[in-house]
Amino acid sequence: MNLKQWILLAAIVIAAGFIAWLAWSSRQPPLLPADDAHAVFESASGCLSCHGVGSPVPQSPEHPLGEDCLRCHGRR
Repeated sequence: MNLKQWILLAAIVIAAGFIAWLAWSSRQPPLLPADDAHAVFESASGCLSCHGVGSPVPQSPEHPLGEDCLRCHGRR
């Protein structure tokens, strides 16, 4: 490979890394599903009855702390 090819390859790798970083950093929390279980939002305790520790569909261990669900998870 000559110098121009190395520079082109480096530019492509840098651009791909930058695009991947943009995609990762702009992730938004998922919206509430449009189903019967989520149609009526009562309170955070209602969310935690299904998504709390030891419940049927618990939050992932990486989920940030907080019980203001609609602050991050909006309605559709």
